[in-house]
Amino acid sequence: MSEPDHEETVENLAASIEDLLRMGIIKFDDSSVIDHERVILTTQFSFILSKLMEDPNVMTENQEALLKALYFAFLIYLDDELKIPRRLTMALGNDIEKFQDASELSKSVRRYVLVLFNIMRET
Repeated sequence: MSEPDHEETVENLAASIEDLLRMGIIKFDDSSVIDHERVILTTQFSFILSKLMEDPNVMTENQEALLKALYFAFLIYLDDELKIPRRLTMALGNDIEKFQDASELSKSVRRYVLVLFNIMRET
């Protein structure tokens, strides 16, 4: 990976973390158990995700199923917690799935989901 590509990747990761913090999907762990800062899922997002994870297909070691659950939890969170209208959230989801790598929206949401996935792996 060249230096500009690495720099862009780091910037995208930092921007994704900042966005997820601002949306209230993740937060800094304020427990005194750890001696360094780390990021965890918020209670509201965790609750939505736990409902989706009740599906036995998600609870397997299937990484793709977990990524899909995180994606759907993200969309549900937009509707439930951020009060983005359901029709708009559904349109976003449809466009993300339709255009995939061809749109900046899809790339951003994929980065969000990957950040969430990595946070889950570390907790």
